[in-house]
Amino acid sequence: MATFSVILPFLLSLLPLPSGAVPRDTLLLGSSLSVDKGQGDVLYSRDGTFTCGLYSIYTNAFTFSIWYTNSANKTVVWTANRDRPVHARGAAVTLRKGGALVLMDYDGAVVWQAQGDDSVGVQYAQLLDTGNLVMKNSSGIVVWQSFDSPTDTLLPTQCITATTKLVSTTELHVPGHHIFHFTDSSILSLIYDDAYFHEIYWPDPDNGEYQNNRNRYNSTRFGGLDEMGNFFSSDFANQQALVASDQGLGIKRRLTLDPDGNLRLYSLDSSDGTWSVSWTAMSQPCNIHGLCGPNGICRYLPAPTCSCPPGYVMSNPGNWSQGCRAVVDIGCNVEKAQPVKFLRLPGTDFWGSDQQHVDQVSLQGCKNICRSDCSCKGFQYQQGTGSCYPKAFLFNGKAATAPKKPFRTMYLKLPMSANISDISIPQIDLLVSREYHPDCRQMSKTPMTLFPDVHEANQGEVKWLYFYGFAGAIFVLEVFFIASAWCFVLRWELGASEMQAVEEGYKVMASNFRRYSYKELVKATRKFKDELGRGGSGIVYKGILDDGRAVAVKMLENIRHCEEEFQAELRVIGRINHMNLVRIWGFCSDSSSKMLVTEYIENGSLANILFKDNILLEWKQRFNIALGVAKGLAYLHHECLEWVIHCDVKPENILLDQNLEPKIADFGLAKLLNRGGSNQNVSRVRGTVGYMAPEWISSLQITAKVDVYSYGVVLLELVLGRQVLDLAADADEEVHKVVRELVGTLA
Repeated sequence: MATFSVILPFLLSLLPLPSGAVPRDTLLLGSSLSVDKGQGDVLYSRDGTFTCGLYSIYTNAFTFSIWYTNSANKTVVWTANRDRPVHARGAAVTLRKGGALVLMDYDGAVVWQAQGDDSVGVQYAQLLDTGNLVMKNSSGIVVWQSFDSPTDTLLPTQCITATTKLVSTTELHVPGHHIFHFTDSSILSLIYDDAYFHEIYWPDPDNGEYQNNRNRYNSTRFGGLDEMGNFFSSDFANQQALVASDQGLGIKRRLTLDPDGNLRLYSLDSSDGTWSVSWTAMSQPCNIHGLCGPNGICRYLPAPTCSCPPGYVMSNPGNWSQGCRAVVDIGCNVEKAQPVKFLRLPGTDFWGSDQQHVDQVSLQGCKNICRSDCSCKGFQYQQGTGSCYPKAFLFNGKAATAPKKPFRTMYLKLPMSANISDISIPQIDLLVSREYHPDCRQMSKTPMTLFPDVHEANQGEVKWLYFYGFAGAIFVLEVFFIASAWCFVLRWELGASEMQAVEEGYKVMASNFRRYSYKELVKATRKFKDELGRGGSGIVYKGILDDGRAVAVKMLENIRHCEEEFQAELRVIGRINHMNLVRIWGFCSDSSSKMLVTEYIENGSLANILFKDNILLEWKQRFNIALGVAKGLAYLHHECLEWVIHCDVKPENILLDQNLEPKIADFGLAKLLNRGGSNQNVSRVRGTVGYMAPEWISSLQITAKVDVYSYGVVLLELVLGRQVLDLAADADEEVHKVVRELVGTLA
């Protein structure tokens, strides 16, 4: 019987499925799943609850995932290649005869593979009714399962252990900064983790284990979600589980670490495929670390709302994860010390990042401590105890939901020149916690007036209201008729080429950047008066748009010879959005004038800081610059749907904002390649002498490695603070001769 039970799935899979038959749940040795075979080339669990296959996250970009079949938007519960999607055509998931489950991209590159400890005898992979994808050997023993490597979701009967963790998924379908796992002290925790911070925010970090109902240093480290909706963990005191509000059998559930960093238990409504929250870890979202980004403050009005403190503005409108930046920098990188002042923010706290803790100090003494330290951004002060907490970073900002004792007050360090007279400062009375529930008793009372300032009209007023209403309706109809006629005539008079240009303009505007007229940019740049710099393909000017945004306007010269570069930049713009890449606001293409409009970066280029301005960078700042450039290049090379090669990575094309965060600029030399494409379309040598990879002069295939080579040169200059050509000048005569010959060849 045991042998029969193992062979039966194979026999069933070999039989032709009649119309209406239950879809397969088994992948045999040598078989594969791919998009090329059609959307139906997937695995279904036998009860139809789960689907497994290549899941589309963008056009022609897929991940190998498992999702709820009948949920809204196909809710994904597991993904193998979250940080490395594959291209649609040619990509496939194959169960190889050696026993490995392999995901290959269209070019044959192995993106991901699963292989158990004893995969030699693997016979098939199967999607179970629990949502677990397993590989079994000839004895029916599971040698690998997806439950052992969760992404951001736990399913009923799935466990979390000392070796597993949940990592949030961002809206861009890549891993986020929030983690759910057991700490070294065996406490199951929610953690914010990035290059600068590693902080627990659930359970409450201000409380001890006893106050949080947790057991420290238990040896088990085991937790899970059962089918009743109970979530249990070995560190829970008295083994008391966290219970769903709809506790009971027969409900499909999932425990997900959401993009905002909150852990929520969801229940599925099978009638319409929607999800409802039946339990949440953080009832007060402002306590989630990183919710409003660096320098941002979260408060309840009554919904959680992010805002920037006085003296700060939003870094990236529409994206609070990047927080706020200071309007005027008073950090250690400023050449001359500025006089500062402190702004009192009652009931406000930036949790963590304390430089030190000084007890029993006066308010003035705490101010003096922060004023004397150029890296201090402000300080937390507690009246009564005299506790002083100078802050190196302003992170995890929140306005208190209720006054705490001792009362907490934040003092923000600002330049004396900062004008904050027109800025409202949050007050504690706006932030007192209160629950908002509909009051059913109001149903028996007089209905509430929706617009209390509008008085009731008497009979005479009513007549006039009718008259004005009728006249207004006639006026609206006339305007609508004239506008419709004008649009019809305008569309009739426009030629085919003009209409195509208009349609193309709408498409570009729909891609998150707009088209500017030449007249607009002449006004913004004051007739191209303030020149920022010159590059191989044009001149860059500073401008101020009508909405007050400072921008850099790059005018491409020699239009007849730069059309290819301009078109390349437009193609890149539609695909790129990353914190370490210069933000593109729009473009201009009027007759022979072609320009790009980008964000203005305050500190200029890395080249100016390293080689001209002689600003001393600390090692941590150099490391952060190197890391940011690497992240930007990694995004271009691996996370775009098409490979983007910059082709001219150098300090002049690395800009630094007020916080010395690097942003890669100048995609005029960018080369878009289809994955696996050759270098046949690279018409000429590109780049700058000293930073060019040997491939350019060796007739080798041009790949992303040319950027890696240039990045290595930039890294060397960043560490030494000198240009590579200067290093060559100081070398021995023989080395100098070789370098000169190489430079001459490249030139």
